[in-house]
Amino acid sequence: MTGHTGLPVRSTRRREKGIALVTALLIVALATIFAAEILWAVSLQVRRVSSALYFDQAFQAALGAEAFAAQILRQDLQAGDEDHRGEEWAVDLPPLPLEKDGQIIGEVAGFIEDLQGRVNLNNLVNDAGEPDEVTLEQLRRLFQTLEVDPAFAGFLSDWIDPDIDPGFPDGAEDDLYSGLTPPHRTANIAVTSISEMYSMPEFNLEAFQLIAPYVSALPRGTLINANTTTAFVLNALSEDLDLGSAEGYVESAVEGGLGSLDEIRERIGEEAAEKLTLSSQYFRLTVRVTVGTSRLTMYSLLRRGNGGTVRTILRSLGTE
Repeated sequence: MTGHTGLPVRSTRRREKGIALVTALLIVALATIFAAEILWAVSLQVRRVSSALYFDQAFQAALGAEAFAAQILRQDLQAGDEDHRGEEWAVDLPPLPLEKDGQIIGEVAGFIEDLQGRVNLNNLVNDAGEPDEVTLEQLRRLFQTLEVDPAFAGFLSDWIDPDIDPGFPDGAEDDLYSGLTPPHRTANIAVTSISEMYSMPEFNLEAFQLIAPYVSALPRGTLINANTTTAFVLNALSEDLDLGSAEGYVESAVEGGLGSLDEIRERIGEEAAEKLTLSSQYFRLTVRVTVGTSRLTMYSLLRRGNGGTVRTILRSLGTE
C-alpha cells in the first residue's frame, strides 16, 4: 500500500518514528546538559559558601587570639614595668585545636613580638622634621653589618622628612624618583609599613629579607627596649659597643631583664643611651589559623598604654 506521495505507508511511519526518537534523544541530551550545569553551579555555590564560612570562623578565631594576647599584655604590666623575653607574653602559643559542637574543626597558633626591640624607621626624622643623626648613624651601621648598602638609610630619611632637599651624602628626593619606572614621588610622611622600603631605587627582596627582622614602622619617638633587642641593633647604636659585648647584654637580659641601663650607658654614652628603655608599649601578634580548607595569617599591631589599656592599632591579613 502506497500513500499519496507514492512512498510506502510503512516506510513513512518508520521515518516519523526515527525523527521522533532523535528529537527525544536531543531533548534528553539538552536536559542532561542543563542539569549538569545546574549541579555544577550549585556545587560551586556550596564551595563558595563553605569557603566563606571557613574564613569567617578562622577570622573570628584570630580575633579571639588577639583578645587573649591583649589580656596577657595587661596582666604583664601588673607584674612590673620592665619587659623582657622571660615573661609570659614572649612564650609562643603552640597549635591548639578549635572545637565546635564537640568536633575539632581546625587549629590556631601564634606568638607576640616586641617591636620596640627594633629600629623604628620613623625615628629617622624628629618632631621638627629634621634628621635624627643618632638614629641615622645607627641605621647606617646596622645596614653595613648586614652587608646592605648603608646609603639606603639616607634614602629612608629623605623618604620620610617633609622637605624636598636631598640629604648629604646619601639623599634622594623627587628629582631622582621621578626618573624611575614607574615614576613616583617621595612620601614626605611617616611610613606605615616597612615594605615602603621597596620604593627606594635599587632596593630588592634580598635586602628586605636581611633588614626586616631588625626594623619597624611605629609612631615617632619610641625607644629601643634593651631587654628585647638583638645584638645587631644594640651594636649599631654606638661605635663604642662591639658586637661581642652587645651579645653579652642580650644574653643577660633573656631571663629577668637587665634591671638597669647604667652599665650600657657608661659604654655608649648618654646621647646614645637616651634611645634605650627597659619597657615597651608596641607589640605585634602573629596568629595563624586553619579551619577546613581556609588558612589565615593575621598580624595585629597592639599598643599598651601606661594604664594597662591595650588597643589594636593596625591589622593586616597575609602580609606584615
